[in-house]
Amino acid sequence: MQRKGRTFLPRIVPKRFYLYLSIFLFLILGCSSSGSNKTPLGKNTVEIVALQKTLAQQEELLGRLQALTADQLLRNNELEQALPPRDLLESLQNGLVELQKKTRRLEKQVSELKKVLEKSEAKKKSSKSSADNYSSNQEQIIRGLVSLQSGNPDQAVEHLQDILKSKKATKLKGEILMAIGNGFLAQGHAKQAASHYGIFLREYPKSRHVPQAMYFLGEAMEELGEEEKQKILWKELIQNYPESSLAKRTKKRLRSSSASSN
Repeated sequence: MQRKGRTFLPRIVPKRFYLYLSIFLFLILGCSSSGSNKTPLGKNTVEIVALQKTLAQQEELLGRLQALTADQLLRNNELEQALPPRDLLESLQNGLVELQKKTRRLEKQVSELKKVLEKSEAKKKSSKSSADNYSSNQEQIIRGLVSLQSGNPDQAVEHLQDILKSKKATKLKGEILMAIGNGFLAQGHAKQAASHYGIFLREYPKSRHVPQAMYFLGEAMEELGEEEKQKILWKELIQNYPESSLAKRTKKRLRSSSASSN
């Protein structure tokens, strides 16, 4: 081709150039593609490892928690087995309440004995020799009362032998018999208690303490295994002293025993 005096020849590009260019572009695109795909895969691998580590830690914590729960259940079972039965606790509580009642009755009896002793001192008229004897008896009575208050009825009997062996049914002797009987019963000596209650009922059949003596003699019979004698005494108490508070208590006790036997 000729224009304005210059001649232009078309450039011939070799085919080898295009082949090299295609291979070069293919390599560049392949590297970039492999690089872009490599980064997310590595990231995912790290996250999976972290999740597996966290899962292992959670499983370890769960195992420890299960072990602690099992240990706590075992301790609770051991504690429940160590606790005494409820009926035993109720029985002990009832026994404690009854013992407190007996102790209060004994204290009341000792107080009445002191009053009787004071009245006897006021009315006592005797000579010097009799006054000396009375002083000696008074000392023995005081020792006996102290022994009763300290829960030692056997020692009280030793100090009060002179009064107990007296054939005269004095008021002081009757009060002492009841107090000693209550003391023996409170200490669980039913046989000795029954003996003193029986002596009182024989020598003081018209005393105001007869209902009390009959009731506690019935309790002593129960402890000795003499249930029939106990029922006879208590039925006689209800029949002869229906207005007594002890008669009302006796009725409840008899009803309760008959219900439990049925």
